[in-house]
Amino acid sequence: MKKFELSLATVYLVAYTFFLLVASELMVWIEPANYRNFFDGLWWAIVTATTVGYGDMVPHTEAGKFLAVLIIIGGVIAVAAFTALMTSRLVARTFFSRKRYEMLDTLENHLVICGFKSPRKEVLESFKRHYGDRIVIVYPELSPELEKTLEEHNLKFAQGEYNDEAVLKEARVEKADKVMILNMHDQFADAKVLETVIVIRSLNPTVYIIAEINDAKYENYLVKSKCNEIIMSEEYNRFLLSKSITEPGMSKVVRNLLRTQNFQIVTRHPFVGKAYKEAFDSSLEKGEILLGVIRNYITEAELKKIVLQKLHFGGETEKYKTLLNQIKHNEIEMEVIINPEDDFLIPEFAAIIVMERKNGQTA
Repeated sequence: MKKFELSLATVYLVAYTFFLLVASELMVWIEPANYRNFFDGLWWAIVTATTVGYGDMVPHTEAGKFLAVLIIIGGVIAVAAFTALMTSRLVARTFFSRKRYEMLDTLENHLVICGFKSPRKEVLESFKRHYGDRIVIVYPELSPELEKTLEEHNLKFAQGEYNDEAVLKEARVEKADKVMILNMHDQFADAKVLETVIVIRSLNPTVYIIAEINDAKYENYLVKSKCNEIIMSEEYNRFLLSKSITEPGMSKVVRNLLRTQNFQIVTRHPFVGKAYKEAFDSSLEKGEILLGVIRNYITEAELKKIVLQKLHFGGETEKYKTLLNQIKHNEIEMEVIINPEDDFLIPEFAAIIVMERKNGQTA
């Protein structure tokens, strides 16, 4: 019913605007001595419709006065329709925003996305498989496109600049599992991303932070601010552009690797302490291709849990404490090793990169 009323008001406003244009031309025809051209008629029609009443141009014939009465009556209705339309939109948007804020109160272990870019549907679906409805988007304004995305995917919303501490607290970043900071590509975008990382890290020392930047000079600052993962969009673009010249088809290869659902990182596997060749052969028997290994694939929060468990149930803790201290001070980070030597031993806390075969072929 509400949508019908809003549509009816919009149709009326469009129809009334068309009527004003027709009335402007009619006045030129009815009183050519007073209204020399269409612009004179349009000026008089707008002044009459808005009840401004300058009096510089007035109708002198009965037909002209009758037309003025229709314009005035229609104008009063048009103002009421316009006011109702805008008020309904503002109230609905305020209610929508407030409703989304209220839904954040009990959130924990959720995903916070700082910034908004028109996302691919499959990307959001991938996020939802991991977090369900525990996804919050932080953005300064509730645009129609963003509102549609929130409604379609049942996402939550916190309104404001994402480098604002108060807004991040509204998004309950101190209880979040991961935070993704999107670069909005304005003049100070990279500096804003860095500032946001610093604020988030002060609110939540253990949350996993992924940040997107354009300028590589900010990478070192982000590492020192304990940003876990840094995505440099421009660097990837330049890589693909150069490779498309020197190695035609490389951009398609990379695109397909990114899009395929068979390509994934596996954290729980039976290959710790085993040689890469043994792991490769074992994976191949299961219809998987082992592409490489990621060292130190563990967060500070996960490692803290392991140390506490070792302390509680007994066991060697020193090496875990040492690793934890190194992670805290950014002395160690994830290392990706693609296709290592056959005798490479897969260490503890290493993830493997695998690609499942589909219908007898690689994706």
